[in-house]
Amino acid sequence: MKTSRLMFGVSVALALGAGGIATTVLLKASQTETVVVSTHNLQPYKQIGPSDVKVVTVPKSSGIQGPATNEGDVIGHYLSFAVPNGYPITKGDLNASSSFSSFLTQYVEKTGKPGMLLSIPVQSPLSQVVNAGESIALIVPNQTGSSPSFQTIEPVPVLNVLQPAKGGSATALLVFVTEQDYSVLAPAILNNNVQIGLIPQNGSFTAPQAIQLPTMPMQSGDAANSSPVTLTRTQGKQSSVMPNNSTLNGGTHG
Repeated sequence: MKTSRLMFGVSVALALGAGGIATTVLLKASQTETVVVSTHNLQPYKQIGPSDVKVVTVPKSSGIQGPATNEGDVIGHYLSFAVPNGYPITKGDLNASSSFSSFLTQYVEKTGKPGMLLSIPVQSPLSQVVNAGESIALIVPNQTGSSPSFQTIEPVPVLNVLQPAKGGSATALLVFVTEQDYSVLAPAILNNNVQIGLIPQNGSFTAPQAIQLPTMPMQSGDAANSSPVTLTRTQGKQSSVMPNNSTLNGGTHG
């Protein structure tokens, strides 16, 4: 009798223990989810391969919106946005098409900024160190009357660094510009007059409203003139305007 009672007690204890473990497992499962994350920095407009992603378990309280939960839903698709190493890939980051037009449409829909893609030729050493997902400044010289000036358009997102199909050095930067900036950049690109500038990626750079630079003495005949250069910035653009002087109009230095 004592043996049967002992066996019964052990059976009940085991059942309760198994039930507790099962409850813990189910509770944990209800509080977590699987998401697909990148295994290294992924560039925009890149086709995702098996080695680019992995599945991890995270708390549901992590707040990830629309995460991809299965590698099969990601592999073979293209990215519309940069994904840093270890970050989750969301369904809004993916594009099933390799079409640049489809890529642009999705980018505009997600950012809410109408614009277009432009290809900036890589010609300077500075432009060759730019990575996809970063922002740059584009410096465009222009001529307003007889006063030379330039405009700085920033920040300009770099969506991809284009390379030859057979590999090799980068040939161009794929950038997104607004319609307003396009009217300034298009002629400069055709004339090969666009310079690339690097800016901090943490948003710490803010161009001043106006700067008065030291005067530069210039002579015209027997008279010496002080020609200040003023840097001004309006609506996210910076320009350097030099007053008219004899040197700019064909005069000679003394």
